Order: sequence, then structure tokens, then C-alpha cells
Amino acid sequence: MPEIAYLKYGKGLPLVLLPGFGETKEIWTDFARPLADSYEVWCPDLPGFGESKAPGEGFTLQTVAQSLGQWLLNQNIPNACLLGHSLGGYLVLEMATLSNLSLSAIGLFHSTAFPDTPMKKETRNQTVAFLDKHGVAPFIRSFVPPLFSAENRDSCQQEIQNLISRGILHSKESLIGYTRAMRDRADHMATLREFSKPKLMICGDQDPAVPLDASLKHQEAVTDFNILENCGHMGMFEKQNESQILIKNFLKGLSVNM
Repeated sequence: MPEIAYLKYGKGLPLVLLPGFGETKEIWTDFARPLADSYEVWCPDLPGFGESKAPGEGFTLQTVAQSLGQWLLNQNIPNACLLGHSLGGYLVLEMATLSNLSLSAIGLFHSTAFPDTPMKKETRNQTVAFLDKHGVAPFIRSFVPPLFSAENRDSCQQEIQNLISRGILHSKESLIGYTRAMRDRADHMATLREFSKPKLMICGDQDPAVPLDASLKHQEAVTDFNILENCGHMGMFEKQNESQILIKNFLKGLSVNM
């Protein structure tokens, strides 16, 4: 098993798409195609998910970010634009603090720079308890569908089933480890504000995981803020075309300024 497994498409300015919790690199397969017409798109599996080697026991988002940063260096991906979905966005912010990385831009896709609230921390603890008691498959089957807005679940039924099919293959240890790491993550709003390069944010107006009122508090910290209407937490599926256009427009601005 490789340290970091990945898919790669296209040539041009490097764009790295990080998946979220319980997701794998395959979530970007269709999404990356039009982007790869003009850009070099890298889609890694996070350590412990998909085909990437599991991180060490007691890992944190900081140590995962360091592993991903080393992977970028090993692959010779300079001046990358990092875009992360949900947990992937938390890792983007951690990677933005690494002094050995040269990044052209960062982006949060249904993610946040804020740490967990006390209520969210308790939800994470309940997730750990559920996984311990019931295992991976029952958790994934109950976890995935509500990430989509109710009105989009029927049209995204195939995507939901694909996410479940891949998600039930994850180890309980990785799911529990990431749940605890997300619970204990740092506040990175200052990181987001102080990052001097372009910053993209895409959020959903019906996102159950990152409420819109919390997303709106990021507006002053980013250079390109966007809301997907009638969208839950999975804009790469629920609003694929709209999300691709927003990312393309953001990347065009990078190409002009580089």
C-alpha cells in the first residue's frame, strides 16, 4: 500500500483536490474532467482512507497535513492550489501553515476555519461510540445520505450508493482516528485571514455539516466567496456544473496573476 495513493489528470497549473471524511479520491473522477482540460489535477487519498497507508496511532490533522505536504514535495508539485472538501479543507488550512510548502492559492469546499463547537465535539464523541458499538457499515449507511439536501437525494442516488460502497471499506480505526482529530483541531481563522495568496470558499445554503451562518463569517477572510443554492454538503455532486464553473473562474485568475 503506497504512502499516498492518487489519481492525476491533465497538464498545467497544479490543482490538488483533497477529499473529506470517509471519502476517497474517486469522488473527483467526473468532477475533475473539465478542470483537467486546462489544469494538472491531483486527487490523493487521505492517509488511512482508500488506498493510502494508514497514519500512525494517535494521529492529528497536523501530522496528516505534514504527510500530505511531504507527498507534494516528493511529487514535485510546486505552487499548487489546494482545494479541500470538508475534512480536506481543515487539512488545507493546516498545510497553509507549513513553511516548506509553496502554494499559489487555497480553497475551502463545504468546510470551515472554525474549530468544533462544544455541541459538535459531543456529536463527534457520539460518532466514536457508535462506531465502537456498531462498526463501519451501519455508520456509513446512516452518515452519507443526510449530507445531501433532501431535494437532491433522489437525483444523486447513484452517487450516494457509490459513497456508501467505498465508505464501508474503511477501517474503524481510521474513521475513529479522524473523528477525534477533527474534534480536537485548532482554530484556523487567523491562518485563513493571514494567508496572502488568493482564497476561495464555496458553501451550500442547506449544508447540514457547515451551517450557512457559520460560512458567512468567512466572507471577510477570503478573496472569492460563493454560495450554492439548494445545496447540502456535497456540491461536487449536487451542483457539479456550478461548482466547476466557480473553480474554473478562480483558477483563471491565478493563471493571469502568475
